[in-house]
Amino acid sequence: MNKMLTFCTVGTSLLALGAGTGSAQSFDAAGTRAAGMGGAFVGVADDATAIYWNPAGLAAGSYFSLVLDGGNGDVTPDLSPRGSDNSSYFMGLAMPALGLGYYRLQASTVTPPLVLLAADGPLASRNLSAAAEVRLDTLVTHHGGVTLVQSLWEGVAIGTTLKVVRGIAASNSVAVGTAEQALDSEVAEIFGRATNKFDLDVGLMAAGGPLKVGVTVRNVREPHFEAAGEDRALVLERQARAGLSYAVSEDWIAAADFDLVKTKDAFGDRRDIAVGTEGRLAPRVFVRAGATFNTVGVDDAERRAFSFGGSVAARASVFIDGHFTTGSDRAGHHWGLAARFVY
Repeated sequence: MNKMLTFCTVGTSLLALGAGTGSAQSFDAAGTRAAGMGGAFVGVADDATAIYWNPAGLAAGSYFSLVLDGGNGDVTPDLSPRGSDNSSYFMGLAMPALGLGYYRLQASTVTPPLVLLAADGPLASRNLSAAAEVRLDTLVTHHGGVTLVQSLWEGVAIGTTLKVVRGIAASNSVAVGTAEQALDSEVAEIFGRATNKFDLDVGLMAAGGPLKVGVTVRNVREPHFEAAGEDRALVLERQARAGLSYAVSEDWIAAADFDLVKTKDAFGDRRDIAVGTEGRLAPRVFVRAGATFNTVGVDDAERRAFSFGGSVAARASVFIDGHFTTGSDRAGHHWGLAARFVY
């Protein structure tokens, strides 16, 4: 009990770092296996993608793990001036106390002009193709770093990913009326302004029997990147998420995550709850499913997403992963592929 109380106290201290401003790069931007579980992975994080999801997860993870991962997605409702697209690439090598990783995240967000962002009702979401421009913000970040893990007590570990972040930011007004048109325009390919910053992620993981509980704070220093095209900065916002997983049987786990702070996307504030499951369907076949729900905003029901994924063991320790996520117009469509070597 005393150990769990201390764990909760340290976790609460981390959460105090969680207040931040809006950003286009979501918490669940990388990781095919995690995405197949709906993004419920902070309390799982037992392979090299723990470098991204929860650094402390390496302590109770695989003895050796190598992951190559990529994904893409977009949210472009018909005739809407709001939308986004994103892509990710992840490469990580990990052992229980050490991880080395590189990942690239790209996010482009389209929103109406500032004068319309404060409008109520249909004005802020109608087709503006004949009325005004839209604003296109693009942030590409390259993260390279090292993950260090330290055991605090039996079953409880803390980990941190120390990283250098190269951000390339651009912000422009585009003379089109819909998000889809803006993302397809030549302006979307504009070369942004590059800046290098130091940042870190911090995580905790407690494991006991079939239960694991974790908490992660990402982008602790909340780096700002000056944008080319307009005199403004794009922010890699600080994010905080907690999660748990439970081994229902030897071959199946269930997991749930919940955001501890609000974040922003093209449609406004969000704070997500994610639930998911993963299990062995056959000796070499694994399946996953999950769902994500936004808990804030009047349109939260329009932003639910459902994920499906699976893995095939090409060899005993080599897995090929895939996932597909879909939902309403405001949930968009996302896919990912990965290769994992786990020993």
